[in-house]
Amino acid sequence: MARLRRPVAVALFSAAALTYEVLLVRVFAIEQFHHFAYMAISVAMLGFGASGTLLALGGRLSDADAERLFRWSGIIASLSLVASPILVDRIAFDATQLAWDTGQWLRLAGVYLCLAFPFGANALAVLLGITLERGRPGRIYGASFLGSGLGGVLALVALWLVFPTRSLAIPALLAAAGAITCVTHVRVPRLVLASVWTTAIVAVAVFVRPLWTLDVNPYKGLPQVEAYPDARRVAEYSSPLGWVVAVKAPAQRHAPGLSLLYRGELPPQTALFVDGQMIGAFSRPNADSAAVEYLDWLPTALPYALPQRRNVLILGAGAGTEVSNALVHNVDSVVAVELHPDVVRLATGEQAGGRAGGQAGRRADGQMGHGKVEWIVGDARSYVARTARRFDLITLGATGGMGTAAAGVHSLGEDFLHTVDAYVSYLDHLTPDGVLAITRWLTTPPRENVRVILTVADALHRASPETAGEGLFVMRSWATVTVLAKPSGFSAEDIESLAAWSRVHGFDVDWYTGLDQPTGEFHLLEEPVLFEAAAAGTAGGGGDAAADFAAGYPFAVHPVSDARPYPHHFLRPSSIGTFLTSSRGTWLPFAEWGYIALVATLIQSIVLAAVLTIVPVAVRARRVPSAFSLRLAGYFGAIGLAYLAAEIAAIQQLSLLLGHPIYAVAAVLTVFLICSGFGSLWSDRVAVRHGPAVLAAAAFLLLIHAAVLLRLVHLFQPFPLPVRALAGMIAVAPVAFLMGLPFPLGLRTLAHDDTARTAWAWATNGFASVVAAPLAALIALEMGSPAVFLLAAICYSIAGWIQRAAAGRVL
Repeated sequence: MARLRRPVAVALFSAAALTYEVLLVRVFAIEQFHHFAYMAISVAMLGFGASGTLLALGGRLSDADAERLFRWSGIIASLSLVASPILVDRIAFDATQLAWDTGQWLRLAGVYLCLAFPFGANALAVLLGITLERGRPGRIYGASFLGSGLGGVLALVALWLVFPTRSLAIPALLAAAGAITCVTHVRVPRLVLASVWTTAIVAVAVFVRPLWTLDVNPYKGLPQVEAYPDARRVAEYSSPLGWVVAVKAPAQRHAPGLSLLYRGELPPQTALFVDGQMIGAFSRPNADSAAVEYLDWLPTALPYALPQRRNVLILGAGAGTEVSNALVHNVDSVVAVELHPDVVRLATGEQAGGRAGGQAGRRADGQMGHGKVEWIVGDARSYVARTARRFDLITLGATGGMGTAAAGVHSLGEDFLHTVDAYVSYLDHLTPDGVLAITRWLTTPPRENVRVILTVADALHRASPETAGEGLFVMRSWATVTVLAKPSGFSAEDIESLAAWSRVHGFDVDWYTGLDQPTGEFHLLEEPVLFEAAAAGTAGGGGDAAADFAAGYPFAVHPVSDARPYPHHFLRPSSIGTFLTSSRGTWLPFAEWGYIALVATLIQSIVLAAVLTIVPVAVRARRVPSAFSLRLAGYFGAIGLAYLAAEIAAIQQLSLLLGHPIYAVAAVLTVFLICSGFGSLWSDRVAVRHGPAVLAAAAFLLLIHAAVLLRLVHLFQPFPLPVRALAGMIAVAPVAFLMGLPFPLGLRTLAHDDTARTAWAWATNGFASVVAAPLAALIALEMGSPAVFLLAAICYSIAGWIQRAAAGRVL
């Protein structure tokens, strides 16, 4: 047991760090927005890099000093995991103000440093463990990987069992267990022993009663609705899929794009929120109540103006408004697909009798349709891929609130429901006379609506090129745009029915084949861009007109694919200057502040990495040969950048396969880290001269991933979730194993007893990873995940070239 004391302690410290990292992803998703997940990765790597810099500046350590510092690092890690969320909770950081408030940048830096400190303390303990076992670095490095992989699994389990506020104390418990392991079977001073047990008691205390809260961004829907008079929460559930809250407020009404001509009543509603963002509202009106009449005055009722809409598929059913809409229009059957089981539980009125999670499918009879409704709990893309059913209508309604759509808060979030690949799959599941209906919020200037029109037109050209020109109909309300696609083409009778319904209900028609100009009878746009987009999209010539229109539009509105699933990102980097210098420069912060936040993260990552690596290296230039510094930085920086880039690319593509980003994060991190851990353990048996071959093999496999992984994802989509998860893990396991070898092989190329060089290697690797997280996110945003795999392959190739050039010498 004494021989395993150090590897077990390192595994526990690494598990604490990785658990904290995954939990921060969830916390950022609740408090801020999705794209701050990249900041969680970045701050983790910042702490890892800083630990190497600190040890390198400290000079050579004796084994006794290193052992003492190893123990104290574990103690400090546990205490800092308690202090970090408390301090961050007291920093008034608002990411939406980054575009114009310079003070927010300083607060962001404060958040960065507070969050990075516990990662640094944990990483310092791991690094000291490596230096204490110089002859076999793969043993400790492998234990670190294995512990991190188990930490990813533990984080996912914790999110199922406890609310994120309490689960944030679990990393402190793991670090305290690591500290206890450090003092097991050895004689230590009483102060150390007392400190270890004190940290354990503190960790248990904050788990029982957390000293921090979750402060939801005021621009999210939840705090806004809870500010209404007499608002109250009536239900609350938490899982890895999201924090679901139901709120009742007398003033709350949710009817996206409701006609201004409607004069009837609206039923009392309960608003539903996932991670603080509204996804809709449900009501319980009687079937004969006049309150259901408002459903026919919603823009999403447009396709029911056509006859024979009997079998309906609703994707992203949310709170069930579109389910009620379908039932009011007397359909024969409804299939409603919703990812969040707790949302289904609330929407169907099943608030008693256990959790809804974990079911592949269920029926919701009686409450919502008298046996006509089948609720499917799962990923919409996977359901469409595996079902053989055909539908008369497939519909996707407007989700969330108009404010978040206008602010661009989802611009960096992957969304596989609105890619051209998704639209083609929906069209393939229509009956011969079936219709696809997509309703999205109208933004000013129009962006998402233009992209939806061009994407639907592209999908029509792929699904039915002969009739694509006649298969598009676009209608606009004051707040939404509804796009209908019919692969068989709209007949003259269809167009007459749709146009008449739109006119009676006070909506404008922007496009159908033969329309000379938008009606503009009820709601006016400054320019007829929707009409122009539809005309370009339905024109012949293989999509040249659509491509030319998208290229000339101020925003990026071209269709996106599953390889680049960012349908809510519209900012052209080349257009930033134009917006800032024009009279409409104020559009920029409101339209795409999420992009600005990611750029801010990248800039701060580069600055902090430079300050904590380049500056210390310059200070120590007289003591460290410059040739050593350049080769060291080049090799370990390249493999650090490559590792994070490969992880992020795999997470994005496996998000489509597994149906939810949190599943992809947990699966990818677990497989990467555990397989890399075994690779690191194996590295002690690999001769250093084989290092370039290992790097070349990793680069080759990453190129294969760039070319075929997404095709494999599409191939396995129809299978059940366990099969999909297993397929994804098997796909990435070989390259993850190889990616665990380069770091310990590189360390063995160094002088075995040089603590400073080992520390600089660790620091350079960590800081390259800091920059890698936001950089890879930006590359994925602009060029897609295959380009991120390509970046990782290039970095491993560079590292292989450096190692080959330094063969037989110290790097």
